[in-house]
Amino acid sequence: MIISTRDLEIIEALSVRVRMLALSDLAGAWWNPGISGRKNAAKRLSRLTRAGLLRRVDVLAQPMLTLGSPEYAWFPGDNPTPFGPLSWRLQSRWSGHPRRTAVYIATARAIDLYGGGTPGTIKNLCQVTHDLHLGAVFLTYRRRWPEHAANWLGEDLITDRRYHQKIPDALLINDRDEPYRAVEFGGSYSARRLKAFHDHCRDCGLPYERALALAVQTVLGSAQMLSETG
Repeated sequence: MIISTRDLEIIEALSVRVRMLALSDLAGAWWNPGISGRKNAAKRLSRLTRAGLLRRVDVLAQPMLTLGSPEYAWFPGDNPTPFGPLSWRLQSRWSGHPRRTAVYIATARAIDLYGGGTPGTIKNLCQVTHDLHLGAVFLTYRRRWPEHAANWLGEDLITDRRYHQKIPDALLINDRDEPYRAVEFGGSYSARRLKAFHDHCRDCGLPYERALALAVQTVLGSAQMLSETG
């Protein structure tokens, strides 16, 4: 089987950036929109699965949220938001019922061949909804700010490198191998957990974005990104 550039991009995303991606998100990111694009995506992903590079798993996950703007973003020097109301907003997003969803993960063989830090398996079915939403956040970066998406380092690689004691969902790493932004999906965090994460990022001088989709705070270019999100 000849591995295309698109195949390599998908394998890298699932090996280095995120743990899993939904079939619908993969189709939307790497194929033309519409039914034909989804069919072509499913056909190619099936070939990569037969080649032992990807694995398809049907899981139960909450319906995907509309990822349009961050629930909250913080930049060093800003005052933090009240964590109680933020916790309530995060928890109140979940009102649907789990649905069967087709997802793809990189296999251990793909990680051995191409590198990466994801586990190559789904270790915790309770985190599937979280991981799928984080995957959608990454694809939003890839679409809107590809230069930052290229610097995205997933949680499993962060753990290996031990950048911080508290591990965010993702870090953006500059060319000096230094983190310049943290990304956290947020889930249904308590106010106490939100404050602990904030305090850690504050102590590290690390800006962060939490919850829905678009990073709007960074050391360079924050005004431009804020204007883009409207």
